[in-house]
Amino acid sequence: MGELYERLRQRVDKVSALGDFQRPLRVLRRLVGIPSCAKALVQHPKWIPNKDQIMLIGEGRVMELSSLLGSFFHVSAIPDPEFPSQPDVGQQCFSDASSCRPADLLSSFATIKSVMNNLQDGLRDVLLVLLKNLDTRDKVLEYLAEVINTNVGRSGMQVDPFKCASAGMFLNLSAVMLRLCEPFLDQMESKKDKIDVKYLFCNDRINFKDLTAINASSEQVSSWIESWSHAHAAEDDATSSGKSSSSVSLPSKGARGSKKDNFSFICECFFMTARVLNMGLMKAVADFKHLSQDLARYEDDLESNETMRDQGQSSPQLEQDIERLEKIVAVLSQDKFCYEAQILRDGAFLQRALSFYRLMILWSADLVGGFKMPLPSQCPKEFSCIPEHFLDDALDLLALTSRVPKALEGFPLDDFLNFNIMFMASSSYIKNPYLKAKMVEVLNCWMPQRSGLESTASLFEGHQLCLDYLVKNLLKLYVDIEFTGSHTQFFDKFNIRHNIAELLEYLWDVPSHRNAWRQIAKEEEKGVYLNFLNFLINDSIYLLDESLNKILQLKEIEAEMADTVAWSSRPAQEREERLRVFHQSENIVRFDMKLANEDVGMLAFTSEQIPAPLLLPEMVERVASMLNYFLLQLAGPNRKSLTVKDPEKYEFKPKQLLKQIVTIYVHIARGDKEAIFPAAISKDGRSYNEQLFASAVQILWKIGVDRQIIQEFTQLADKAKATASEAMDAEAILGDIPDEFLDPIQYTLMEDPVILPSSRVTIDRPVIVRHLLSDSTDPFNRSHLTQDMLLPDTDLKLRIQEFVRSQQSRKRPSDIGEPDGAADSMVE
Repeated sequence: MGELYERLRQRVDKVSALGDFQRPLRVLRRLVGIPSCAKALVQHPKWIPNKDQIMLIGEGRVMELSSLLGSFFHVSAIPDPEFPSQPDVGQQCFSDASSCRPADLLSSFATIKSVMNNLQDGLRDVLLVLLKNLDTRDKVLEYLAEVINTNVGRSGMQVDPFKCASAGMFLNLSAVMLRLCEPFLDQMESKKDKIDVKYLFCNDRINFKDLTAINASSEQVSSWIESWSHAHAAEDDATSSGKSSSSVSLPSKGARGSKKDNFSFICECFFMTARVLNMGLMKAVADFKHLSQDLARYEDDLESNETMRDQGQSSPQLEQDIERLEKIVAVLSQDKFCYEAQILRDGAFLQRALSFYRLMILWSADLVGGFKMPLPSQCPKEFSCIPEHFLDDALDLLALTSRVPKALEGFPLDDFLNFNIMFMASSSYIKNPYLKAKMVEVLNCWMPQRSGLESTASLFEGHQLCLDYLVKNLLKLYVDIEFTGSHTQFFDKFNIRHNIAELLEYLWDVPSHRNAWRQIAKEEEKGVYLNFLNFLINDSIYLLDESLNKILQLKEIEAEMADTVAWSSRPAQEREERLRVFHQSENIVRFDMKLANEDVGMLAFTSEQIPAPLLLPEMVERVASMLNYFLLQLAGPNRKSLTVKDPEKYEFKPKQLLKQIVTIYVHIARGDKEAIFPAAISKDGRSYNEQLFASAVQILWKIGVDRQIIQEFTQLADKAKATASEAMDAEAILGDIPDEFLDPIQYTLMEDPVILPSSRVTIDRPVIVRHLLSDSTDPFNRSHLTQDMLLPDTDLKLRIQEFVRSQQSRKRPSDIGEPDGAADSMVE
């Protein structure tokens, strides 16, 4: 039998999905049905080959290229440049994909899907027969464990193709493992109790302990396992002394045999499948994303070069650039279609994977007591120590399938929704901010206008957990994501907040969620909601600044390209680099302007019904200066320098933006019962100018803004002008203010001085509170600081008030044309 099995392996060696693998596979299926032949297969020297037999490649590749089943698993449509198979699937099916008819493309997809399913069904049958046979079961599990253990490198960002098995092999193994899981996926509620979390730390096949845990360090995981082992060892001693124990005893290090059998096949299969999917399907999905990004970048470069040629800028160098880019695009397109054929076009494959991760989510939630809020105050060790990729992969798959048409049709998403809501804002359970961000990304994909599924509307509008916690947790995450801990955190936070903002905008239009939002703003006015508004304003200012600077850069490069003679005389590498900068700037402007529009839009619709937090002492001047700054850019003297050829292409909509800014002014003014907003507007020394408001009114009439809005905006401008005049008079009354009465940051007269406990500096309360909204440290020595730690300086406050009274009493109000009572209001 040994020679026969080796000949079967050789028959499928380096055979692709379009080659003849089906006859050898049929023979293999027949042979394993004979008990003696099945036993001969698992006892063959190449069932798990000697890893030292091929010195130039690593153990993972040896398992693929030399093991009896490895060559069958290698059969794939996915390209493997280092060990190519024939016939070449990309060349055969997608060589003219850009010009072929859609029907031909669909036919190629269907062919690949069909043959791969035949292969995967056949391999599932082979493994199933061997697993049902008690003489061969352990050898099959040993083989699967060996494939996993020798290919841990596939979990990394960069995979060495000579050390690790191919993407094709692990995609096939993923599909086969999911088929083996099907019986308990159909009955997951009753079977999930058989999945024992202790397998992660106490099995003797696969090492999970070195994987990144959800919310525990490797030292914490080791310490927990050690204490667990001691506890169970004591239980085992008690049992051997005649005392009963219902607990499952832990296997000793390196133990084999009876103790290992404590874990059911369902348990072993579940955790092995989780590892295989991480290295197989999910790694292939990540590769597909990177491939698509590379292809898009080269297609942009090719399009720009072709446009230059069409405009009469042809040159030998340009033709060489175009020819080179066309070849790269052709190869990448073929590879992309191969991945698409074997992953995205196989709906049954994706549905099985979704079912598996639904079980993963249910099992994980059970570790913390099920789908209940609030979460336990302390994260259970069982949950904190599970590998992070278990949940990360589930969310990545959900994000992928949410973008594949019809992939989620008919699939129950309730458990995923509950899980995401429970954990998205809990740092004591989920340590990685990017994992929480993926939860929002998935929910964002499920918004009815994006998903195209009516069923997703009922997800958001009909679940009690969603109605009670979704808005609250989104607002909290918006704040928490300010610091991700990554070197790219500055840019990442904008991507994350973009998804949160889109989701919040949708939820605002759902009455039940809007009511929840209003309630949160009322209850958390001085807490998380104020932090949320602060970061919303910070982001708006930064994004607008960045966008406007990039627009000027775009205009500069456009001018360079317009000079065709000078442009064509530049070296090809320099032209390509400038084009890349141009495309990058375009993308940045498009993204930043989209986010700026979202942020301003959110302030516009929330300020109408929730203006109170924007009028708090620590917030009102910040809001006023932001609005003034936007008004200066959109209605000021330099606005015409921002004209570009196609502003809509960059999401730059100055008229719409101006309307929204003016609407926010009016909304806040309507809620301003104490008339503090006009003073805050006029205090802004950087952007405020009474003529600016007059110019804005002229533009508003031209672009057709509602008459009522313009009238209220004009009234607000008049009030700001009047308060500016009053402030100048008040300043004249006060004269030279002693330094000890001035805020050390703003150099304005303090109204509510407080002492910082660590640095002992005295500062005005609104100023330090505004600082603490973004940074919880003392600005003078960087020590930790919170609002409740501020110490009122009552003595200084009384002396400031006495100073103001004494200065006012020296000058009669009539001396400076100040109306009676103004001095009293200033003291107040």
